[in-house]
Amino acid sequence: MKSRIDDLGSYKNFEIEKCLSKKLKTLVRDEADLLRPLVLSLVIPTKIDVGKKTRELELETLGKMLSECSKLIDLGYLDEILVIDASIDQKGQPDLTTLTKVVQTAYEELDLFRRQVGLLRENRAEAMSARRGFFDFIVRTVHQFDKNLFHVLEKFNIHKLANLKEMPIGKGAALWLSVPMTNGDVVCFLDSDIMNFKREFAVSLCAPIVEVPKKNRSKYAMTKASYNRLTLTYEFPSGTYTYGGRVTRIFAIPILRVLTKKFPKVFQGFDSVKYPLSGEFSAKRELLENIYFPNDYSIEFSTLNQAMRKYSLKSIAQVDLELFCHIGQSVKGLDLMIAQITNRILRTLEKEGIKLSKKEKQEIVSEYRREALTILPSYWREFKRLQKKVAINERIRYSEETDRHRFRRFYKKFEINFMDDPDKSQFVLPAWEELGTKANYFAISSLLKRRGNQSTYSRLRKAGLI
Repeated sequence: MKSRIDDLGSYKNFEIEKCLSKKLKTLVRDEADLLRPLVLSLVIPTKIDVGKKTRELELETLGKMLSECSKLIDLGYLDEILVIDASIDQKGQPDLTTLTKVVQTAYEELDLFRRQVGLLRENRAEAMSARRGFFDFIVRTVHQFDKNLFHVLEKFNIHKLANLKEMPIGKGAALWLSVPMTNGDVVCFLDSDIMNFKREFAVSLCAPIVEVPKKNRSKYAMTKASYNRLTLTYEFPSGTYTYGGRVTRIFAIPILRVLTKKFPKVFQGFDSVKYPLSGEFSAKRELLENIYFPNDYSIEFSTLNQAMRKYSLKSIAQVDLELFCHIGQSVKGLDLMIAQITNRILRTLEKEGIKLSKKEKQEIVSEYRREALTILPSYWREFKRLQKKVAINERIRYSEETDRHRFRRFYKKFEINFMDDPDKSQFVLPAWEELGTKANYFAISSLLKRRGNQSTYSRLRKAGLI
């Protein structure tokens, strides 16, 4: 029997009230072996550059997501939200307007946050504490390229240990930074471009890790999202959606099926993952502190692969978010995704001591071609089923011919990169557990959180709310 990760079905199976009750009743032991409430953190990495064609739509979408998640804070399900932004202006400098909009939205939508801001207005001592970072905001905003963040890393020599000259651009760095900046025993990550976001999405990703605690340990260490992806891109200003997930459907799923058969010890379980490149997942803190973070498009593949290697497959679950409408990117960016994921696959095999001959590589390339061409016809059937289910069916496009054209493009890109030697310069940020053996992790975490509080206070000042 094949080893498979658990499929927990639809997000609709997780009722908020029941999940809230279980979360509030769950206690964990702290460093002094005292029982305390479980803490859930939500991290939203975002990058909405000035001048971007979809900027206004992305800002609106982020605002709607925050509005939904704010209700989970007020209910007591989520304990904190961290928005970590990498937006830049037209001069290439950090753009802080996105984070200003975030605090404005949080103030309007979140009762607890509004009360925190009111306290700062009324109490000068608390306001002074907040200015210095000693006031813990329930929603925190920080810019990835904030020089004060990097200063903390320099102070503890992390920049040298992690081979950093400055904070790198990329989602991987944002996720890596968010680990010490959050308090959660469970941390949920959500991309900021989910146009049809529902608060139940976050609940369903966290709930399996919270449920069924036994001897202070939950059954699951990671919950991964799957979905049918509909992509709205700037190429379709009329609001037409395409059947998306291009790199996942046409490249990642078939190549990972091939690799699972050929190297089961390294890639076991990937043949049961419905959406291996989803950016939406939750994980236990101990897992997040023990994995490295590639700072490129291979981040989703790599985090899942590490989780499946460090834990049994039964410790990983997937939840179906069903329909997922998001704001996509142009085809040009997809080539880079193929190249970076391919390189991460090669480096993973290399790390395991697996050296492939040219002939073996060519066999894998050919097997990928056969697997992808076998899968492609199924997407038309899935698309027709999807059309019947959704209200926007007349606005959804799909072309078998376009998919085949994309396959040929992806196939060439994969072959070129896979037949070559792996790129050693692909940047990887080390695990915090490893860094903690050489630096004071508790102090680093405390100072980064403080900087997050200071940044949030600054955004509130800029928004004229305090």
